[in-house]
Amino acid sequence: MQTLTRKSMEDEWAKKHVRPVYYLCGEETALKLAALRRLEASFKPESFNFSQRDAETSDIAEALDEAQTAPMLADVRFVVIKRVEKLKKDPLRRLLEYLAAPCPSACLLLLGDYSQKTDPIGPALGADCALVDFSSMNDAQAEAYLNDKLLAGGVKTDRKALELLVELIGTGAVTLDAEAEKIMLYMHGQERVFEPKDALALAGFARGQNPYELSNAMRARNPAAAAQAAVQLLAAGEEPLALLAQTSRAMEMMLKAKRISASGEGAAACYQAGMSPGQYNYALHDAAAFTEDKLLRSLRRCLEAEELLKSSSKRDPGLVLRQLIFEITSGK
Repeated sequence: MQTLTRKSMEDEWAKKHVRPVYYLCGEETALKLAALRRLEASFKPESFNFSQRDAETSDIAEALDEAQTAPMLADVRFVVIKRVEKLKKDPLRRLLEYLAAPCPSACLLLLGDYSQKTDPIGPALGADCALVDFSSMNDAQAEAYLNDKLLAGGVKTDRKALELLVELIGTGAVTLDAEAEKIMLYMHGQERVFEPKDALALAGFARGQNPYELSNAMRARNPAAAAQAAVQLLAAGEEPLALLAQTSRAMEMMLKAKRISASGEGAAACYQAGMSPGQYNYALHDAAAFTEDKLLRSLRRCLEAEELLKSSSKRDPGLVLRQLIFEITSGK
């Protein structure tokens, strides 16, 4: 079994090469479905040589029988089984038996979302088969993905704008695709680079607001500035849980940067941390003001604050958040 990236798998398909089995595993379902569309575009199989089934509702024995049937007027028959993590014991056993000796004239594509510890399919793949990782993207991968989307749409983007967008909207492919469409409409007819101010405008922030103000103040260990930023953001309608997530994210990034820097990873440290070089350098610089123990305690307090906000309607969310911020930015 070989482990492939999404790009290397698609490069194989562009060369009209397929393997007997591809196992597309991980949480990014939207990217898996996009890969299937690329497969159809590359090979253009006739309907009688291409089938898709859902593992929870289909007869897997029929799907495997089809995979072992010679293709009609073609070299390869394509069989897709989605959500293989839903397979019951007997259908899973049948699938694992097939994986031990897959049909060479078929390409079986399995889409699944098992946890790594319980995944029975990856270890069963043969030497000619491939596991393709569709795990959630980290920040650096999400920024590169969004940048590629925008460049394909004719939009050049400032690196800081990409970092800001991922910070604000997350790393999910569906969300990034929607944001890319919105940005391309926004930038239509404008011969300029998409900048951080544009990202803020699209995200609904007023000119006077800075979504990084709170995390910057915490990283600088400035209690007064952090408390003021929290009050302003809450008054502007920001959700307490969203600000709490921003707080814990800042602590987590500094802890990652501090630990990976100490391990001597060198130039590759930022990618090991799942950050862009700019994010990593900022996090490492700010982490110097914190001990590792302080960062760990701060993350634990974030979890405790989240539990308080989710479990008690009598708590004042603003008070809980301000108290947490004070504890993080002051003391040893």
